Amino acid sequence: MKKFFLFLILLILCFQYSCIKEEEFDSVEVKTTIEALVESIHQGFFDFEINGGTIEEPISLPTEGMDGIYGIRSADLDNLEGEDLSLFNCINSLNPGLLQRVKLRDVSNTFAVCRYATSLAYKEDIKKLLDRVEVERLEYIRQFEAGEITQETLNQELADLKQRFSLVYLNIKEFYSEIFKTCLETMIRYIQSTLNNQQWQTFVNCNGL
Repeated sequence: MKKFFLFLILLILCFQYSCIKEEEFDSVEVKTTIEALVESIHQGFFDFEINGGTIEEPISLPTEGMDGIYGIRSADLDNLEGEDLSLFNCINSLNPGLLQRVKLRDVSNTFAVCRYATSLAYKEDIKKLLDRVEVERLEYIRQFEAGEITQETLNQELADLKQRFSLVYLNIKEFYSEIFKTCLETMIRYIQSTLNNQQWQTFVNCNGL
């Protein structure tokens, strides 16, 4: 009986795998679609907020600079909420089979590792930038409190400081952008190879293409 059930499970898995590969993909169309999908999702990396930069608060980043899909932790995948999780929501909506779920979970873990390795250096550069502008902010406040500059001048200096921070922060993002994007593209390509034709089209449509 145990052998029968084992054989049945293997038969289901084999059938499931064959279904995944039963339809041929147009390689040129798939390549173009993947590139467009990666670009669309990657743009979330440049949608960011900068908090503080006032007399009361230092400049800070709500996501430590890990914006868009790159700020998602593996633990978040079990609690799918918010726009940044739309890609994973789309996968979940496909009702993937057992074998597909295993493969997709593996690729999400691989993406997390790839992203984490890059994020170490990225976050360190951001921390240095935050530390530097905080020294400047405190100096402007000291000058104001000592009567060396007026309230108007202080407000202008702080506004200029936040603007300079934004520009340098954007430069840091652009420096690391392609590395993060490579992690994302690898994941999307693996997702595509795991899905059948119908699932892939549904996945693409779900992500707004």
